[in-house]
Amino acid sequence: MLPNLLIVGVPKAGTTSIFSYLNLHKKVFGSTPKEPGYFHPLRWGEELADILEYEKAFSRYNNEKYAMEATPGYFYGGEKLASKMKELLPSSRIIIVLRDPVKRLFSFYKYKLSLGHLASNLTFDNYLEICKSMSFEEKSKKENYDFWGMEGGFYADLIEIWQHIYGDNLKVCFFDELVNDKISFTSDICNWLGIRFEDIDSNRMVVENKSMLYRSKKLQNFAIRFDQSLNGLWNFLPILKKPFSFTYNLFNSKPHNAVLTDSAKKELVKFYAEDIDKTRLLLEQKQISNFPEWMNRK
Repeated sequence: MLPNLLIVGVPKAGTTSIFSYLNLHKKVFGSTPKEPGYFHPLRWGEELADILEYEKAFSRYNNEKYAMEATPGYFYGGEKLASKMKELLPSSRIIIVLRDPVKRLFSFYKYKLSLGHLASNLTFDNYLEICKSMSFEEKSKKENYDFWGMEGGFYADLIEIWQHIYGDNLKVCFFDELVNDKISFTSDICNWLGIRFEDIDSNRMVVENKSMLYRSKKLQNFAIRFDQSLNGLWNFLPILKKPFSFTYNLFNSKPHNAVLTDSAKKELVKFYAEDIDKTRLLLEQKQISNFPEWMNRK
């Protein structure tokens, strides 16, 4: 079995939570792992693996209406990735979730800090300076992905590509709506998919994948491997993960002291303004009109 429902972007916009919520539905089968990343090589100019490797992520599929996966980095693969996905998965439906690019970038930075991919003493302002000092071609290399955060907030050209290839089989959502009312947000997606939201136990809908800093990097690496080994269990019974996460974070987490300064925010708002305007125009053509505040600011 191959998927017919994919959450393709954007990173740090609640895709893990959406995957978990939909995976509670009896007519949706979620892949193991949640991010198979099968199409990722196309983004980096590499060849795809044997399709049989992809099928392994859906080996426990049991005739549900939807087989789903969520690899948010797919969004940035552009036309080459989207076209190949459409070719291999012709009946697939696509979900894209957009987030205020300024807040998305800051969240991306904190996430990379929590993974230990960035120096712990690297401030957000200094991170921006490094990003700005690198050429687009340099940042586009796989090995420099940690510093590609600023470009990750340019949505318009990519939205246009995905719209052109998928048409009505593409749904664009906003992270703001997920945060404000996860019930209404998920219900709207269920309506689009033609399944009943009432078949989801809303008491099991918990927030997933918060970025945190950790006291011990070795313990964090062990926890990541442990979490991945139980990925199938978390997908089937996500509520069981909550007490494990709470206990672990109690002992190994520490507060994030990262700061988004007013000057950095002002600079980034200006940096993304033109692309936000273009994105809004594209989405208006798709009959989307209920925009979050960040898409209306001038």
